[in-house]
Amino acid sequence: MKIGSINQRVIENIYKSNKVGEKVIKKERTDTIQISDLGKYLSEVSNNPKEEINIEKVNELKKKINNGTYRIDSKDIAKKIIEHMRGDK
Repeated sequence: MKIGSINQRVIENIYKSNKVGEKVIKKERTDTIQISDLGKYLSEVSNNPKEEINIEKVNELKKKINNGTYRIDSKDIAKKIIEHMRGDK
């Protein structure tokens, strides 16, 4: 009996045929996105405007700004800020 005459390929084939199938578990990669509370709020505001935009007023303000005639009343702004903070309307 010759032991040295066993071919290496025969041994590999026997090993492969007796090998129990391995289960390969692949995790699916998924992308996620997170939107901040501010982003959600801004999206909601832009999609559901409570007030209609007055195009005439916007164009008038643009014209005043471009001409340099637009003036800001700081007392009126301060008053509006305080009213907003108090919740007054």
